[in-house]
Order: sequence, then structure tokens, then C-alpha cells
Amino acid sequence: MAKRGIPEVNAGSMADIAFLLLIFFLVTTTMDKDHAYIRSIPKNVIIEIPPEPVEKRNICAIQANAQNQLMIRGELMTNPDDISERVLDFYRENEAQNDPINNFPMYSRISKAEIQAALNLAIDEAEAVEKTPNASQDIIDFKYRQVAEWEKKQSAIDLLGKNVLPEIASQAHIRIEVQKATEYNLFATIQSEIEEAIFELRNDAALTVFKESYKQIQSRLAMDKAPVDRDKMELLKILYPDRIIEVTPRK
Repeated sequence: MAKRGIPEVNAGSMADIAFLLLIFFLVTTTMDKDHAYIRSIPKNVIIEIPPEPVEKRNICAIQANAQNQLMIRGELMTNPDDISERVLDFYRENEAQNDPINNFPMYSRISKAEIQAALNLAIDEAEAVEKTPNASQDIIDFKYRQVAEWEKKQSAIDLLGKNVLPEIASQAHIRIEVQKATEYNLFATIQSEIEEAIFELRNDAALTVFKESYKQIQSRLAMDKAPVDRDKMELLKILYPDRIIEVTPRK
């Protein structure tokens, strides 16, 4: 008996069927929408009172050009390793006794009574602003940050154990300005020398006030073993703040 042949399946229309199925699923399938994180973007606060110009004596300008020539406070330097000494001079020159003639930052000295009075005033102002109808949250936050700063100073002067708290001028800062062609090694040296100077200043203060090194306080604070170390660190930052501004490199 002869075997009957198996008829071939006509697959000519399979491509059309697959295309129609694809369209069907694209039209009927629903997809979950992504949920974005909701964050409050800080508002632009317009300051009507322009900031006071920074006095030249309050700027420790460190500059390096494309030829890797170094200049500190308008004076050429040949050895980058001397940067730390110049930064130390910037902080220490007027620390013991203010000299209005020299070109270094002045120091203020505020008593416990003055700190307490300023703290009370800051609290009253913050509470008054908070109770004001339609008060901006930015202004409220700003007032309470002022309260927090005075609270830090109150804790600092108690920890210092003296009648007055010395502070370098609020405008005093280190300004770094390099050019794009300045070698990275020189830029890294500048940063390292500044850090070395700040460390030495704080270490000397820690040894004098707390009878221990700045590194010991840092180590304990990193492990969060002694909460009092946070207050110690705040005091050292008030005495020797590391205000550093890096200017965008020029051509």
C-alpha cells in the first residue's frame, strides 16, 4: 500500500500573524509607572543687603600659574614645602595681640555673658519669625541655624575653661587659585601643606587645652566612643576654622 504524503504547512502568513499579535499585546498591555523621589528643592533666597567686601588682610591667597610658579599673598615662593609655615603665620600673627598695622586677620574675643546674651537674642528672633504669619521656611531655618551656632560657642567656651573665646575674623579664609596648565603635583602639594598647617594648629590647641593630641580626638570620634569628643572638635574648629575657597582654574 502506498504511503500517503504529509501535506506541507503553509507558513506564508506566519509573519503577518506574528505582527498582528505584537500589535495586540502592545495595545492591551499596561505598564507600571515609575515613582520618582519627592525632594524639596531649596528656594532662591534674595539677599537685599550686599555682603561687605573682604579685606585684603583676611585673604591668604595661594596662586600657581601655568609655569608652576607659586605665589602666596602676592609674594613669590620657590619652595612649596614652605606653604604650611605661611599658613601658620596667617593664623598666628594676631592671635596673641591684635595689631591693626600688619596685614593679618584680626581676632575677636567674646565673653560668656556676651555669648549668653547673643544666644537669648537669637532664640527670641527665631521664635518671633516662626510665629509670624506666612513666614518663609528659609528664613526660619536661617534663624535657627544662628541659634545652633551660638549654642556651639557656649559649649566651646565652657570646654575651653576661660572667660573669653578667641575667634579669627569671620571673613578670614584661604584662597587657592591655579590655572588649568598647573601641574597636579603642585596642586596636591598646596592642599597637603594647608592640611598640615591646620592639623598643627589644632594639635597644639588640643595638647594645651585637653592634654591629648588632635589625632587621638579624631580617632575616638571616628569610632563614636566618646560623645564629648564632638564638643572638643567643635571647639578646635572654632579656634582654627578651615575656610578654604578653590577658584575655578583659568586658562
